[in-house]
Amino acid sequence: MRFVLFVSSFFFLFSCAKQRIVNRLDGKWNYTKMLLNNGSYESHTEVYAFTGGDKDASDLPFVVYGADTVQGTYRVSKKNMIQVKTAAMTESINWLIEDMDNHSLVVRVSEGVMFLDKQ
Repeated sequence: MRFVLFVSSFFFLFSCAKQRIVNRLDGKWNYTKMLLNNGSYESHTEVYAFTGGDKDASDLPFVVYGADTVQGTYRVSKKNMIQVKTAAMTESINWLIEDMDNHSLVVRVSEGVMFLDKQ
């Protein structure tokens, strides 16, 4: 009986964490810079606009405003993993959340670490 209660509690907490990430992502984020794997910085001026929703939705919309406007989808696949995909992509890109609060988001991707600030 205790084991069933423990497992139920674990899934409930995990579910709440995913919804909290979706809720915090909702809105516009300034993508300001990336720390590349070689130690150098790269400046960026794109704006990522995430639309919130239900954590169990398979594809939530987001838009990248930059030199071109790019439509895409995202989902929170794990407690600290966001999967993003645009129409031009055949596979999604995994963003590993390093740090997130109400004003900033730091994610690790294969090229390095992205820094985003909430508008």
